[in-house]
Amino acid sequence: MTNAPAEPPVLLSIEDGLALITLNRPAQLNALTQEMSERLEQTFADVGSNPDVRVVVIAGAGKGFCAGADMGRLQGLVADKGAGLASRRPEDPHPVYDALDAPDYLRSRLLAPMAMPQPVIAAINGACAGVGLAIAVASDIRFGSPTALFSAAFPRRGLTAEAGLAWSLPRIVGRAAASDMMLSGRRITAAEAEKMGLLNSVIEEDVLAHALAYAKDIAANCSPRSTRTIKRQLRLAADQTQREAVILAYDEVVASLACDDFQEGVASFVEKRAPKFTGR
Repeated sequence: MTNAPAEPPVLLSIEDGLALITLNRPAQLNALTQEMSERLEQTFADVGSNPDVRVVVIAGAGKGFCAGADMGRLQGLVADKGAGLASRRPEDPHPVYDALDAPDYLRSRLLAPMAMPQPVIAAINGACAGVGLAIAVASDIRFGSPTALFSAAFPRRGLTAEAGLAWSLPRIVGRAAASDMMLSGRRITAAEAEKMGLLNSVIEEDVLAHALAYAKDIAANCSPRSTRTIKRQLRLAADQTQREAVILAYDEVVASLACDDFQEGVASFVEKRAPKFTGR
């Protein structure tokens, strides 16, 4: 009897403008190996540069979202003292990301959800720690099950905050809560994560089904040109003055008035029908 081929560590399905990316090492709570990291990186880049994808959902197979880096990978970094990781800096050219119109500092698998032009929704069904937390924080919207658990366990492994979390996490939960999470490395429950704003909602029913329904509504009823522009505005606003943000908003509104999607948005509302946005 021959063994069935192992499933790939990252799964991708695309249907009706919705891309579902599934981390697929359920027995290991989807902890990232080097191979899995590379596949995830390529998947993020492929999906982000696909004009037919309007919204993205990231989920974990089994009982976890992503428990962080695989311990075998961490042991390898101990052995070579991180020499391989240190060979590439965030600002270095990266051919995988060339198709994405994103700043160089976002060219990382841990920041790719922020770099991708589409709205990205994380469906968090269990353990979400370390690099898994970084991926969730880089997403635009986070839904969690009641069993979701969050941990920035870096100081408990002798590490420091990865993927710019010291910048991004305080902008979501505030500096006090971010300091608590990152300096203690303690576990945060779903209820606490919702209270601090890390989770948009705790979903009592199937969290993935909820995330997919939410994403399908965006794909069907929101202009992809609008969502991509708004996501870029939100990203830039973190470092803009109010004056800069208002001027950019004016320019983008003027540009949108000449677009097909604006005409379709008004026409579909007046005619009381579902819109048929093209992204133009």
